Amino acid sequence: MTPARALLLAAAALLALPGLFVVAKGLATLRRGRAVVQGRTVTGRRAVGAGLILVLWGLGMLVFSVLVVAAKRPR
Repeated sequence: MTPARALLLAAAALLALPGLFVVAKGLATLRRGRAVVQGRTVTGRRAVGAGLILVLWGLGMLVFSVLVVAAKRPR
């Protein structure tokens, strides 16, 4: 494995870890039904929207990380 490939795989792993935390934060927001957005606590539909955005953002990070790993795996 070349050093460039190793660094790219390390970067993908470092992107996946915060992605997991963002997904967990979004799921917790959905479960609680309230979130802090720009310093204010919101509830109801706005909190659900914020939770969904967090979940989608975190899943996007995870998917991108998996795609990078899949593209750079040895053949």
